[in-house]
Amino acid sequence: MFIYNHSSGGKIMTKERTERNSNFELMRITSMFMIVIWHFIFHSGILTKTSGILNLFLYFIFITTSIHVNSFVLVSGYFQYNKIFKSKKIVSLITTTWFYKLIYAIVFSVTGIVTITKTEMLFFIQPFNFNYGFGEFYWFINMYIFLYLISPFINKLIETLSQKQHKTLIIILFITLSIVPIFTLNSTLGLSNNGYTLANFIMIYIIGAYFGKYKLKDNYHFKNYSKNKYQLIIIIFFIISIFMSFMAKILSDYFSCYNNELLKYITEIFSKNLTNYASPLILIESILYLLFFETLNIKNKFINKLASLTFGIYLVHENNFVFERLYKHLPIEINGIIYPNVIIKMLLYSIIIFIVSAIIEYIRQLISKLITKTKIYKKFINKIENYIKIF
Repeated sequence: MFIYNHSSGGKIMTKERTERNSNFELMRITSMFMIVIWHFIFHSGILTKTSGILNLFLYFIFITTSIHVNSFVLVSGYFQYNKIFKSKKIVSLITTTWFYKLIYAIVFSVTGIVTITKTEMLFFIQPFNFNYGFGEFYWFINMYIFLYLISPFINKLIETLSQKQHKTLIIILFITLSIVPIFTLNSTLGLSNNGYTLANFIMIYIIGAYFGKYKLKDNYHFKNYSKNKYQLIIIIFFIISIFMSFMAKILSDYFSCYNNELLKYITEIFSKNLTNYASPLILIESILYLLFFETLNIKNKFINKLASLTFGIYLVHENNFVFERLYKHLPIEINGIIYPNVIIKMLLYSIIIFIVSAIIEYIRQLISKLITKTKIYKKFINKIENYIKIF
């Protein structure tokens, strides 16, 4: 007998074995590849070095891949809202982050590639940091760890809410953190900050939990639709939303040509607040992305394994020591002029970065498995679990 268990992260439970559905695992993989592409565009600075059709096409890719962070948080809320807090997971998140921070610092320092001060080394010795002064080091990981730490309390709240109350809470958060900042040109009560805040992560988590708890495809508006028709509706709205985000860029460039305070204000609205993580358009695109993968039915062991490497892929390629040197030395320009085939090179380099990062993380996981089998590690985990029985 097969039982679909949402609390197990989308797994098919049997007496003999546990097999994860691969649709959301594939979503994690594609989201991580989007992150690699987005970071390539951002860190290489090619948006500021190109113009015309090439610049617009690069910006279109940049906008399309901007859903990556929201997608990860959404899928976490989708499955995590009814799960029990696991100390092993938080220990794994922190120690994995710490591992890459410390290893990179040691390797780059010993090889003489960089000179690390005592203050900076103290920063790297910390398992994770509360200070964003050093290049906003692993900002996403810090937010995700904090989100996971408070998720039991969020889950308790979600458990007590009716569907109507849950929907009302989402509307309040959406207006406060996503709509209002568009017109204020700054954060709402310091909570939005273009989506780079814990408050924004909490909002997205709660939205993901709503779609995990109340399946939209089971809603009376859609339950009579065929799978293909439902998917087509999602794709159409996704394309419309992407187009609106892209038009925000076009309008921003157009209005920036005029020396008028009102037009400058409008330009700033379009350029800063309709294309960031807190943007209502980016958020809607992320939700549609989640809903599309919800409709899929895939089971593949390779996808599941690759998805388990995504956290490490982020830590490998987005380390400050890496991206500050990697993207400056990629052969994408000559004498400041970007090669016409930069799109092909961007995809090729992104694939290579993704694969190399995955291999490094795979090796780290093999080492980690040996450590987790030791008595010291098991004793450490037991002590932590005793402290958090409240969850």
